Amino acid sequence: MMKRNIMEVTAAIILDNDRFLICQRPKGKNCELLWEFPGGKIEVGETGESCIIRECSEELGIIIGDVQYFESVTQEYPDRTVHLSFYFARIVSGSLERKEHNALDWITCDDITQYNFCPADKQMLDRHKTKLILACKQAKKTYCSEKHTRARRTKC
Repeated sequence: MMKRNIMEVTAAIILDNDRFLICQRPKGKNCELLWEFPGGKIEVGETGESCIIRECSEELGIIIGDVQYFESVTQEYPDRTVHLSFYFARIVSGSLERKEHNALDWITCDDITQYNFCPADKQMLDRHKTKLILACKQAKKTYCSEKHTRARRTKC
């Protein structure tokens, strides 16, 4: 039996308040019309962080920052093995553009079950949903704190 190469891939969990961005894969590609976290293959000489920044710029027209490693999963597909590393991030500039995906959506942790995710993304959600919920709650606290600081009378 031939040993398969492992494809190194990154994905961004882009937080906004207590929501995060998901993208629907285009028709004609692997896992067509399933939902995923935005990202892509790590190129030679790239780190996971630099890959996710590049991919978000190329595919979504945004610059992300505050990139922090979250978790990794390995997923066997019929034709390949993918090692997918997830990173938390925030949009620091730009406006979302749908350059490659069929659709984009901002969802909360409560919305996850309403979407059909790619197997690797689903594996991460199944294994680490509690940690993701805690991160979203922390992101909302941070968002509310920053919003309150900017406009002293604003409530979250």
